[in-house]
Amino acid sequence: MASLAPALPLWRTLAPRISRDLFTCRQCLRNQGLAVNPLRRYHAVPSPQTRVRSTILNSKNRQFFTSSLRNSTTASTIESAAANGAREAKSKSRFPGVSDKSVAYWLLGSAASVFGIVVFGGLTRLTESGLSITEWRPVTGSMPPMNTEDWESEFSKYRASPEFKLLNPHMTLSDFKSIYYMEWIHRLWGRFVGLSFVLPAVYFVARKKVSTPMAWRLAGIAGLIGFQGFLGWWMVKSGLKDDLFAPGSHPRVSQYRLTAHLGAAFACYVAMLWNGLAILRSHRLLADATSGLGQLDALRDPRLKLFRRSVAGLALLVFVTAMSGGLVAGLDAGLIYNEFPYMGKGLTPPRSELWDAHYSRHEDRSDLWWRNMLENPSLVQLDHRILAMTTFTAIMGLWAYTRRSATVKRLLPPAARKGVHGVVGFAFMQVGLGLTTLLYLVPIPLASAHQAGSLFLLTWVLVLGSRVWHPSRTAKLLQMAAKARGQQLSHAAASKRL
Repeated sequence: MASLAPALPLWRTLAPRISRDLFTCRQCLRNQGLAVNPLRRYHAVPSPQTRVRSTILNSKNRQFFTSSLRNSTTASTIESAAANGAREAKSKSRFPGVSDKSVAYWLLGSAASVFGIVVFGGLTRLTESGLSITEWRPVTGSMPPMNTEDWESEFSKYRASPEFKLLNPHMTLSDFKSIYYMEWIHRLWGRFVGLSFVLPAVYFVARKKVSTPMAWRLAGIAGLIGFQGFLGWWMVKSGLKDDLFAPGSHPRVSQYRLTAHLGAAFACYVAMLWNGLAILRSHRLLADATSGLGQLDALRDPRLKLFRRSVAGLALLVFVTAMSGGLVAGLDAGLIYNEFPYMGKGLTPPRSELWDAHYSRHEDRSDLWWRNMLENPSLVQLDHRILAMTTFTAIMGLWAYTRRSATVKRLLPPAARKGVHGVVGFAFMQVGLGLTTLLYLVPIPLASAHQAGSLFLLTWVLVLGSRVWHPSRTAKLLQMAAKARGQQLSHAAASKRL
């Protein structure tokens, strides 16, 4: 034991270094390119070179563990990014909450196309061109006759129709070509409306650019367009048979089918216009969630409920008035009583003329009232006058309500007030067109402008409605966006404090 005493200080100096070397990861050091000798010899008194080597090794170890920590942080970041990417991929596989703006612009463009075909269809009716094509060929009918033989074939079919025999027995082939091209353009335009709607709709749905409710609405509009094409042929067919109108009378299509055809076109137009405006409005509100919520909360004020319901009722009244105009066109009722405000010797025709038993088909006269309202030209014109004056009075009443009511004047948004002024302007224009059309015995330019005026008036009522309507689904999206924005701001404030 005495002989080992002088060696104890040497063991004390060796112990710490042996401990560090034994617990050093040599594999990691080799990976870093450091030469490690496990059989390294230690001296009793550490030399400066040994101390420097130990310092270098400790520094390398610190660098290694620091880089390992960074690598682990990077791996965590990669895992987080991968999770975010998975969530984004999952979200891309679903329909968005709000349809893309491009969908809105496409819907508004489709509405403009429907607007044009409605006006052109009125011109086809006014020029007596609708019965020139006596067959319905959705595919092969896209091309007009290409040679003289084809033109003679089409003309021979038209000569067999009641309209040629009773109305145009002296028509030549040149005259027939003019009315044929009018109807052919009208039908070709209808095909364009269908294809320009269905194909983009399929694309937008496949690319997940529309919300789920909007996808179903697009499917409904596409079905309505197809049904509209069927109604068009169903209407034309009514003018090609003698048993569908009184013998010897003016050949015309059924006023019921004409009104149904017109009503379906108006419905297509309204659906396209309303949904396009709704998408654009949702994007404007979502651009600033807090401000958007404030605007919608202001519109939910119970004191504006009467105004919103009045706008909805006004839209319905304009639509019904336009449909009564379809009955007037179908019966050529605008060619009688071409004066205003009188109809003959009084404000209304004689009662015996308005409720004529000639139009009743039942022995008990149970259908006397509704058949006269829908088939008697005198009563149909009177009904249209009453509806038109009622619509104009309702519009002026709504305007006075927004001007006289201090509450509505204060709560109504500026855009809605401008919308009311637009409705009033188009109402005056439509009344002026209606009166001049009547007084001048329904000239084609004025009659066509009067029909277009009804669509303009309905358009502006819908624009007004879109500015005061409260979209519940968009409101929920705004609440979610505002909540997420609030959480982001709170996290940002907390990180600044730290």
